Amino acid sequence: MERIEPITPKGVFEYRLPPSKSHMIRELMLASKSIKNTEIIFYGNPGEDIISMSNCLELMGVEITKEDGKWIVKPPKNGLIAPKGKIDCGNSGTVAKIMTVLAATFDSEITVDGDSSLRNRSNVELAKFLRELGCTVSGNGFPCTIKGPMKIQTKLDIDVSKSSQPITALILSSSEFKEEMNVSLLGEKVSRGYLELTINLAKKWGFGAELKNNSIQFSNWDVKSPGIVKIPSEISLYPMALLLEKLHQDLRIKVQKHDPDNLLSSTLEELEKTNLEILNLVDASDIITPAAALMAISNGGEIIGAEHTKGKESDRIIRTCELLSAFSMNCGPKKDGIELFGDELPKRPQECVKTHMDHRLAMTAVILATYCGAEIDNVEIIKVTHPEFMDLIYSLK
Repeated sequence: MERIEPITPKGVFEYRLPPSKSHMIRELMLASKSIKNTEIIFYGNPGEDIISMSNCLELMGVEITKEDGKWIVKPPKNGLIAPKGKIDCGNSGTVAKIMTVLAATFDSEITVDGDSSLRNRSNVELAKFLRELGCTVSGNGFPCTIKGPMKIQTKLDIDVSKSSQPITALILSSSEFKEEMNVSLLGEKVSRGYLELTINLAKKWGFGAELKNNSIQFSNWDVKSPGIVKIPSEISLYPMALLLEKLHQDLRIKVQKHDPDNLLSSTLEELEKTNLEILNLVDASDIITPAAALMAISNGGEIIGAEHTKGKESDRIIRTCELLSAFSMNCGPKKDGIELFGDELPKRPQECVKTHMDHRLAMTAVILATYCGAEIDNVEIIKVTHPEFMDLIYSLK
């Protein structure tokens, strides 16, 4: 438990964002399957989700030299090897799904596991299509044991209405496919920017398939390292900086808003509008908690398009409402979002604020507490994305 006391910071404050875990996890995966070494350049400290990805790859024979601001990835000469023990993916659903598909490329039993939060998350859609491809998958969640290899079919359907991570995992392992396979994406796509990110990053490494008419034609391809890749900052944490500045009138936040792949640009532009009434998070579900807090202390409004947040580290619709209510801020959960009443400032909670091992809930709670104070549990979970976050908060004056 962490006790945060209210502060009244003034002046200009540099809010440093960590390297993007979405980019770095994908680049690490691609680098591990190349023939040549790859240099990964970044600013800040990688979060524990990125560390989990590197740990998993090292179990498969990848050598990763870790320096400040630079990692050098050396793939094994004869390709990845099946790990002897279980694969621990920590708190990262992205890593777990990538590793589940990667495990299915081996002719051996491999167990994929993670922390208590990951064990509460569903993996049903990915498990479903791996079984259709001839794999044995022990369960629809984690831990699960996978026995491959996949038997590629000419056609496969994948439901992407809840997450784009299963198709991302398939793309990142598709260089192993010996035959062509057409994959149709069913349902209304969510987090479209992250699927586009996967495709665009993979193209830099030699991936030639296109997403056309909700389908992708997979075939074998050679993973060729570009030599050096640069990781942008974690743009999904930008709303945390907005919330901090909004709470403290005499504080001006200096933060780099750099979104080279346009993952969240349009949504963040909407969030910063003074007359915002409705915020659609169908492609930006990660920001629901700080966005809701920001709207609650501003003019209120409604968040929509976020039904798929129920499968995140926690049910973020219910848990965000629980968090705001703990700080005496009125809101109401809806099927696909949250209704915010607006014009409210947080008040010190009477009891310890629960974060449910969700790093974005924890960060939002800490920022709200800088205004009114609070006791917050499991703040250490913040390190999965932003290792320097608590140091930043405590450096405020």
